[in-house]
Amino acid sequence: MEAHVIYIAKLATAVYVLHCFQKKTQKTSKHDLDLAAKRMKELIKELN
Repeated sequence: MEAHVIYIAKLATAVYVLHCFQKKTQKTSKHDLDLAAKRMKELIKELN
C-alpha cells in the first residue's frame, strides 16, 4: 500500500500539506482530488 501527499510549496516560508491518503489503486479518487483542490482554494484565500 502506498501513501501519497498532495501539497503546495511556498519557498522560503512554508510548505502546506493539503491532503494525505493511502492509495489502494493506481488512480487517485475524485474525492481526494476535490478535497485537495478545496483546501488549496481556502488556503489561497486565507493567505491573500
